[in-house]
Amino acid sequence: MEPISATAAISQLSDIIRWTSNVYDWICDLREASKDLREAKDEINNHLSLLERVRCFMRSDGQLAPHLAFLAERGGPLERANGAISDLLRLVGGDASNDNPLDSIRMVVADFKKLTLNEALWTTKKREITRARQRLEAQRSIITGALMPALGTVMNEGVNEIKSKLSGYERKQAIDRFWPPNEEMKDIHSNRKQQQEPETCNWVMREEAFIHSLRSFSSHRDHCRFICIHGIPGAGKTVLASSIIEKVADDCNSHGYAFYYCLYSRKRDETVPFLKWVLRQLCTQAKSLVPRKLLAAYEAEGTLSIEDLLDCLEEVSLSYRNGVYIVVDAVDESHPRENLIQVLSRIGTEERFINISLLLTSREENEVMGTIHELGDACSLISMSNKNVREDLKRYVHEQLTKIARFNRWQNDRFLGEVESTLTDKANGMFRWAVCQLDVLKRKRDPESILDALLELPHDIFDTYERILVEIPQEDRNFAKTALALICNNTADSAETLVAACLYCVPFGDISLYVCEPLIQKLGMTCVVPTVDTLRDICGSLVSVTKLNRPPFTILNREREIATGAAKFFALSDNLVENIDLKVIFTGLSQFPRPFQAQRRPPMTRYEEFCLRMTEKALSPNGSKSRRPDIVHNGDLIDVVLKSLTPISPHFMYLKKTTPVALMRAKFPNWLSVCDWDINPPDHSPTGLLVNLAILKWKDLAKRYLESLAFQSLGKDDKKKTWTEPFQLKNAPEETLLGYCLREEHLNFLRILVRHGRASFENEPEALYTAMHVLQHKSRALDDLEFLLRSGADPNPKPDNDSEERFAFSPLQLAVYVLEYDWVELLLEEGADVNVTRGGTIVPSVALWDDSLVQEKSCLEICSDAQPAWLPNLESMRAASGTASERYSSVTELKNFTKMMSKCMTTPA
Repeated sequence: MEPISATAAISQLSDIIRWTSNVYDWICDLREASKDLREAKDEINNHLSLLERVRCFMRSDGQLAPHLAFLAERGGPLERANGAISDLLRLVGGDASNDNPLDSIRMVVADFKKLTLNEALWTTKKREITRARQRLEAQRSIITGALMPALGTVMNEGVNEIKSKLSGYERKQAIDRFWPPNEEMKDIHSNRKQQQEPETCNWVMREEAFIHSLRSFSSHRDHCRFICIHGIPGAGKTVLASSIIEKVADDCNSHGYAFYYCLYSRKRDETVPFLKWVLRQLCTQAKSLVPRKLLAAYEAEGTLSIEDLLDCLEEVSLSYRNGVYIVVDAVDESHPRENLIQVLSRIGTEERFINISLLLTSREENEVMGTIHELGDACSLISMSNKNVREDLKRYVHEQLTKIARFNRWQNDRFLGEVESTLTDKANGMFRWAVCQLDVLKRKRDPESILDALLELPHDIFDTYERILVEIPQEDRNFAKTALALICNNTADSAETLVAACLYCVPFGDISLYVCEPLIQKLGMTCVVPTVDTLRDICGSLVSVTKLNRPPFTILNREREIATGAAKFFALSDNLVENIDLKVIFTGLSQFPRPFQAQRRPPMTRYEEFCLRMTEKALSPNGSKSRRPDIVHNGDLIDVVLKSLTPISPHFMYLKKTTPVALMRAKFPNWLSVCDWDINPPDHSPTGLLVNLAILKWKDLAKRYLESLAFQSLGKDDKKKTWTEPFQLKNAPEETLLGYCLREEHLNFLRILVRHGRASFENEPEALYTAMHVLQHKSRALDDLEFLLRSGADPNPKPDNDSEERFAFSPLQLAVYVLEYDWVELLLEEGADVNVTRGGTIVPSVALWDDSLVQEKSCLEICSDAQPAWLPNLESMRAASGTASERYSSVTELKNFTKMMSKCMTTPA
């Protein structure tokens, strides 16, 4: 038969099916409608959807028509389906030839009500409806079976065409650009595999729905291809998902597989990341397959929407002869969830994804399970609480009781049997719950205490965690709380670093509990180093230690009653979790050993290096992820950070004496800058601290320090010493804090010192000279000079207030020489002496001019001889005739200088 005949036959059959579907919809609205009729209605609608899909394909892609022409042959699948549909319609009294469909449907409903009253007749009708349904299902399977190879053939032709356009390297580039690698996902999967206990996940292999889903796509004709495994927190859904992924991967001969783990800690909508990662896996497995929409976006340098990604998934899935298996874990942890659930429902139910088996796991959240329940039979539900789970759980508990030495030593079968049955019965399918209870019970000293504990077992996993926390000894609670906060924040890069960091808030009197004696003897110093075993012993089953360097898996409960209950000490606010790492790393700097305490140069531990590396990042002012705001707005952090920036802190001496400059420059440039003293830092701690803050340009923290009780409680002499104590950085002159800020142009920092620290320039005789040197030609120069004069800078400075020595020239003479009219006016307003004609012998340290040009000359004389900045060079000056005043008499600014000087001078020059 010609292709056009196949299309016409499909259209004709679709019209009949649509009519029949309407009849069954009306009937199924009746209370008397049986399950058989409702299932028949679903089958009719599924068949209609399939035919519409085939017709759409044939119209959009002419290559498909020859592959599907046999469907419309005499006695073929379309004709037989037409017969089955006609029988379904006839059996409920419908007539497709009626010109008035609405009247016909009303008549059908009335006849159907009468029919259901005759029980014997209705029983026969139901049997015939069931047989007609089976015939229709068989034809649908044949049509589906014809469609999939046809689509696969066309897709393969498209793949070959794309391969001819792009090289293997270009295809990989296209995939990497739109669907980048995700190493985190691989690490998560590896960790979940390690958490699997032997045989604990075997129960799912006995579930009928799962067994059928593992078969090739052809099984979807008779069985559901969409599965949702649901359970309460702690039931082991994630570990089960990892086991299923491994099973699918082992069986993948000619089918594809992909997986995705949602995580609450990401706090994002997982829809797009899920689609991208799944597509990357499937395209990579298919030897860098590039879907047509990806190719178009790659060539146009465009983007892909969610609909585009779904189209790509459809195309990629059809390229696999035996279908694709996708596993998605923890759908409930997507935030928000709505988009992800809708996309998964579409993949699991729409006919175009017929080649995909989809399995997801989720907690029993209404937002997730409500949508799944609406799908009806299109999604198979498997509960984590069933007899198969219980059998595996019982086996696991039995093996653990046999293997754990504390239980095994009692050799009491009756006692162990009671423990086994109690844990199995109350676990409610939660493997994690059972693991935690076993960990708690093995810490008991005798069978009596174990039996007492069995009488008061917690109901769920969160009650279990709360009980474990409550039973942590008082002296270990600070250690445990810090460990849990750091794990939640994913700060420490290793277990060794984590356990060392946990000591930061342990009371000093309890430190001896964590001292590692062998290390003390080896290094000859007091070094507190807890071990990973310490962490395991204290936290028990709350934590697990792996060899993977990956983000931790955490279970959080945000119910307020838990935070105010018996375990409220361990409640972690968002603020604490976010900033705990800052307090740990900066406090860790105080644990650095002093080099002279050891007979040899002490090695830097992993924890010490971690503290330096993380504080180096925290000190950086750049980037949207800068931690400086977190520090400035947290009073507890401020004290710790300020202490770490005081030059007398232990790590300063350690770094200076033991760490090569090249290493510091490469890894810790911020710390190098604040350790860069020529000899020794200032003896006065506030001076050294503020110098370091100035070097780091951290004016916000300087403001908080100057406003703090620590600074405000300093005596008058100590505050004065803060501003006047000299120091010397490498390759720099000896100077004071205020002088350094002027020389380095840290003017905003300088204003903080004056406004909040009451700093004064009355003891800075060279302040104006330095300012004029660094501010010349700057737009805010006048404002800054005015600020200095208002802050105590003397317009007529002396090198030493207690002597008669004078500078070689005054700031006013300098301002006139550089022809800065506004500066001269400001200095005169502030009381500068315009009559100075002979300077002293001391030349300011920052002068960049020939002082003989201004000494022994009045300001008017200097003005006449000065060379304006806009004069190109000395040759031009010599080429000009007459005096400077004659040459530039037309310049208004020079006239203003002359008038001002003449007016202000009491003795004319």
